[in-house]
Amino acid sequence: MRIRANHWRIGSERGMTVAELAIVLAITGVLSLFMGTELQAMADRVYLDAAVAEVVGDLRYARNMAMREGQPVQVAVEADQPGVTLFRSSDPARPVAPTRNLKDRGVRMIRSSGGRLLSFHPRGTSATPTTLILEGRRGDQRVVTVSLTGIVRAR
Repeated sequence: MRIRANHWRIGSERGMTVAELAIVLAITGVLSLFMGTELQAMADRVYLDAAVAEVVGDLRYARNMAMREGQPVQVAVEADQPGVTLFRSSDPARPVAPTRNLKDRGVRMIRSSGGRLLSFHPRGTSATPTTLILEGRRGDQRVVTVSLTGIVRAR
């Protein structure tokens, strides 16, 4: 039995010319440019959604803490350096947790319709109905509302 060996001739293979390679690189560059900006926009939206979820979680935690401990809990909203701080009304000098810095999450600004301080009472109600608008790097906006009954919702 005889096995035939494949005879490949290296000289017979053709590679790409410089022009073909330049065209492929140009098309790849244009596609990556469009995909890169779209991926960055998507990442910014994800960061903003994560920041909204964190703010909603902090507000709900403040409400639950006020009901559990039987004393008012306040939430300070920092508009310039976007952040949220929780503290008990009896001891405003000592926050419950470190200030949550939302700038790291892509939030450029927070606007509050209810002022800088939000208060939750031991019954779980809020002192004032408040709307928080979180604005992302690209101008995207997300809305968080706190009703008089203390219910926190994100839209």
